Amino acid sequence: MYSHDTGALYVVATPIGNLKDITLRALEVLKGVRFVAAEDTRVTRALLDHYGIETPCVSYNEHNRSEKTPVFLHRLEKGESIALVSDAGTPLVSDPGSFLVEEALDRGLPVHPVPGASSLLAALSVSGLFRDSFFFGGFLPRKRGELTTMAEELLRRPETHIFFESPNRIEKSLAAMREILGEKRRVAILRELTKRHETLCRGTIKEAMDCLARSPLKGEIVLVVEGADESTPLPRDLPPRVWHALGELDLPPSDKARFLTRAFGLDRKAAYRLLEGRPAEEN
Repeated sequence: MYSHDTGALYVVATPIGNLKDITLRALEVLKGVRFVAAEDTRVTRALLDHYGIETPCVSYNEHNRSEKTPVFLHRLEKGESIALVSDAGTPLVSDPGSFLVEEALDRGLPVHPVPGASSLLAALSVSGLFRDSFFFGGFLPRKRGELTTMAEELLRRPETHIFFESPNRIEKSLAAMREILGEKRRVAILRELTKRHETLCRGTIKEAMDCLARSPLKGEIVLVVEGADESTPLPRDLPPRVWHALGELDLPPSDKARFLTRAFGLDRKAAYRLLEGRPAEEN
């Protein structure tokens, strides 16, 4: 049993949908701490009430962290223990909380993880797209230019990539990514994970978009993108003067790739990968 007088900060993972997805240790910690620092006290209160836990909830989010952090640190130093939770899943993954953890560590206060549900790992485990490594990129960029730049990076990165996206932006984001990644790159789109209407759309970007069109776009979305296939051969016979000219031009990769596709008949994917792995120039 965790006593409220141990002066430790517990970073506690909570369910991402199904309320049964919580560990016995998490319930024990939530019962034993002095109070719970919650992103949204209404959400956390519903979870605590479901399990008959009467521990008080205190709001802690990006809007009040400057005001609340010194208070929480003082209470930790007095020997009170605190549980830090987010609305769903593992705290500090695309939600507030890191500020309090960093400050507590800087003061030499004990910080303990209480692992559990994670939407990104849950999505990765059933995507069928995981290889040897993965990269989590948080929420997809909202601006078209930043999204294009990100997609250009995906053309040559072998890691599986995981992103969050909102239902009102997913269609536009996928359309923009399709322009860069082409028709063969596979994705998995997971919606309403662990809930009654859990949905998995998997296949090429077009196939995934068609699948989404048949399903109501509700709930937060996790997008898993297949890594680049490094075994695809690249053309290597472009004249050295072309590489010299491209190197002298102060242009973004998208403009250089567009030039290669028009001037030498390369497809867009090959052009981007060629820019990344250019051959040595002649003297």
